[in-house]
Amino acid sequence: MSNLSRRGLLGRGAALAAAPSLVPTLAHAVTGTRLAPPVPQNIQGGADAQNRLTIDTYVNGKGPYSFVVDTGADRSVIAEDVVKDLGLRTGDNVIVQGIARALPAPAVQLDSLRMGRVSIEALPMPVLPRSWLGADGYLGLDVIDRQAVTFDFQNHKLTIQPSDHVSNVLPVADEALVRVNGSNGKLTAVNCSVDGSKAYAFVDSGAEISICNTTLFRHLQQGGGKYLNDEIVQLLGVTGGSAEGRLTFVERIKLGSVSFMNSVLVISDLQVFDVWGLADKPALFLGMNFLRQTSSVTIDYGRKELRFKLAQFMMASRT
Repeated sequence: MSNLSRRGLLGRGAALAAAPSLVPTLAHAVTGTRLAPPVPQNIQGGADAQNRLTIDTYVNGKGPYSFVVDTGADRSVIAEDVVKDLGLRTGDNVIVQGIARALPAPAVQLDSLRMGRVSIEALPMPVLPRSWLGADGYLGLDVIDRQAVTFDFQNHKLTIQPSDHVSNVLPVADEALVRVNGSNGKLTAVNCSVDGSKAYAFVDSGAEISICNTTLFRHLQQGGGKYLNDEIVQLLGVTGGSAEGRLTFVERIKLGSVSFMNSVLVISDLQVFDVWGLADKPALFLGMNFLRQTSSVTIDYGRKELRFKLAQFMMASRT
């Protein structure tokens, strides 16, 4: 049995969510005061060891700190050594949901969180050990919801602007548009198929590799899908829990008019599928192994659409 940490395989953010029903102290996280100019904000970033996009983030005016942008996490989180460095006092515990278990974690109340000229005030944030996160922190849906967020993977750049100020409503050249459904940042594409089997999909920029549930894999088996080998992989989560998975090879994932070709999926019934309301549906999330096949990806949370910018030398294609 192989042990695969979320840093190397899953990405810590995929199943990271503070459960709202259990966390009254985080009730204002999504409705914190947002101070964002209407013009697009281009924020130069970098890449971590798993080639996920990171951006310079200022906490209470201090920094920069390197935060991973994570579209699969309900809530942003911060490393405990950063909290100590800032001299912040932790408050009541909140529940943090990992891939296999939930556990209480202390929370801090940030006066401000700033990326470029985009700033959010009065933001509560759970605190987790750096050894679990492998980063200064993660920026989740409480920060990027209601915005149009573009991930430029070639230039390691993030562009943020209010969704209602997006000017290019129609797709431009080499751009494919995919409509999605959902609320509170949990946007799911229904026009998706995996080797011909219908599936529900969402984008998870915090995950290094893409993962499907066993419901989808059973559908794939009806069309000849099979396990890649007999090996069981162990997925290690940020809350110390773990989950088991198997590997399968897929030839084509079609999302709207975009096709991702020839890659491996991990099969595992992670709790993130339940968080997104997809536990009983054939579903997968698209991690960085697929997203890097495009030039850039825009998630417009206001218009509820995905835009994939395609490049000739990338593997993703329009069909």
